[in-house]
Amino acid sequence: MRSPSLFTLLAVFQDFLVRSAMRCSFRSLFIVVVALSSTPALIQAAPNAPTALNLSSLTTSSVRLAWTDNSTNEAGFIIGQRLPPSTSFTILGSVAANATSVNIPGLIPNTNYEYVVVAYDAANDQSPLSNIVRRGVGADSYSAALIQAPFSLPLNFSPQATSYTISSLPPGLTLNPTTGVITGTPTSSGKTIGTVTVTYGTGLSFTTPLTIRVFVNPPALQAPTAGPALPALTVPLATSPGPISFASLFTDPDVSTAARVTTDLGPIDFAFYPGSAPATVANFLGYMNRGDFNNTIFHRSARDILDRRFVIQGGAFRADATGSSVPTQPPVVNEPNITNLRGTVSMAKIGGNPNSATNQFFINSADNAFNLDNQNEGFTVFARVAGNGMAVADAIADLPRTNYSNINGAFGEIPYRGSLPPAYDPTTLVRISNVAPVAPLTYSVASSAPTIATASLTGTDLTFSPLNSGTSTITLTATDLDNQTATSSFLLTVTDAYDQWATTESFPAPADALPGADPDNDGLINLTEFALPSAPLAATASNTIPTLTEGHLTLAFPLRSPLTGTVVTLQSAATPAGPWTDRWSSTDGLTHPWIASHLTTGDTIQITAKDPAPLNPDNRFLRLKITRP
Repeated sequence: MRSPSLFTLLAVFQDFLVRSAMRCSFRSLFIVVVALSSTPALIQAAPNAPTALNLSSLTTSSVRLAWTDNSTNEAGFIIGQRLPPSTSFTILGSVAANATSVNIPGLIPNTNYEYVVVAYDAANDQSPLSNIVRRGVGADSYSAALIQAPFSLPLNFSPQATSYTISSLPPGLTLNPTTGVITGTPTSSGKTIGTVTVTYGTGLSFTTPLTIRVFVNPPALQAPTAGPALPALTVPLATSPGPISFASLFTDPDVSTAARVTTDLGPIDFAFYPGSAPATVANFLGYMNRGDFNNTIFHRSARDILDRRFVIQGGAFRADATGSSVPTQPPVVNEPNITNLRGTVSMAKIGGNPNSATNQFFINSADNAFNLDNQNEGFTVFARVAGNGMAVADAIADLPRTNYSNINGAFGEIPYRGSLPPAYDPTTLVRISNVAPVAPLTYSVASSAPTIATASLTGTDLTFSPLNSGTSTITLTATDLDNQTATSSFLLTVTDAYDQWATTESFPAPADALPGADPDNDGLINLTEFALPSAPLAATASNTIPTLTEGHLTLAFPLRSPLTGTVVTLQSAATPAGPWTDRWSSTDGLTHPWIASHLTTGDTIQITAKDPAPLNPDNRFLRLKITRP
């Protein structure tokens, strides 16, 4: 089964009773154990299990087993033997009722053996198992530890052992040569394979490999970072500046590659760990890029013995009428490194085969390190759920489940939405409609003065729309998949024709360059001298500036071109005191009833304005008004 097992503490019994190829009398034991609580009172109960089974080495090729007899109705005791790492016991034979020990000869010197004893009665009803004892080295061949966390691993052994050695241990761990307990705090991650040797007073010694893998916690979340800000920028008014790329401005230090898993209950984003599990990440991306995960289901929602969330699993079966399988690519090498905590994403695999993961992935709905780091040489964490994705994953884990094993043997714990349909209906399952790449960062932009300029984004290209002269602070914001942000700002200056003219004049001080200043004290402010071209630092006779005339005459005046940011308005009134009415503006263009003629010479337009209705007394007086927003 391509799935992590829930109960490692039951593994011995499950392996012994279910997975092993055993003789008929031992296979029936599981049924007896399950049925004991419902046995009718008038039927004699099966014998009680022997307890306190212990082993002592007699010679290099023989041992003595001794136990406590807890039954009065047994017909005898069955003796089982196996050679680790085998999970199958072979029945050596039986001994008579009331026996409490047996000698077993003919063993291979310096070889590990394990033993179990079961009582049986005249009807061949059998007791539960005794405890299991071992001759030789009793440590499991694999154990998981966590970096910078206290660790302790006792080597299960016979009491007669006198010393212990191991050829290699992870840094930070030591073996007590007398007690046979490995303790310490691992200081670095990785896999260490050592050879354990146990010596007995009888001259026996046993060796066995021991792998200890030190896992690390998932990396801490990190916010995006911003590099040096974009330089201050000056753009002319009434232009369309080309896009500015900021592709290299922001980085996401903890996510380089990500995918969005779109489900019926919402999206779940996976942030990958290519540095920790490169082959596994490449394996997942291979299925994703071919579209293999599209239109699949979460086929398993497993819970623990206390009915708490455990894992949700998907990737292998289609949301079709038969639950058809997704084609698999070659299995990927096991790469366990990050511990299986809540929110991590791992690959499922075949029990007893660490390097068997293909397309089935699962989300850890709880902290499962105690189980999944130790099982099957550890399950490979290759991603984590980012942002608010665990809310969706939890919603899936909390759905009701049913058993559709008649459709597919893997559908024993399948979650469904809504009411349970009368027949298998894939539309009620939790479907994965799409798995596709998602950008680790998204961007937004804001202008502090949108009346000066607005800004917009196309991907990582920034464009502006200058609206008026002035300055605005442009702020770019990068948001990662965990909703963490980083910002970067720069100053944007929009210049109009007056600004550009002022920079070419030799004003003695910045204040002298202001539009309302009159540095030459001729009664004409700079804005007027700009619009109706004259020298701002040399006194100009006021009568040369046609700002006011009387009578129904024409008004001739020069006008600078271009005038971006400055507006010249022709006004009329019946008296010099006004009120004045706007008749024409430089923004109206030169084809206008009030413009009699115009002639462009260089950057100056000679304009003649004429009253189109000379008998209208409202137009007796004309003037020019010059403004800059």
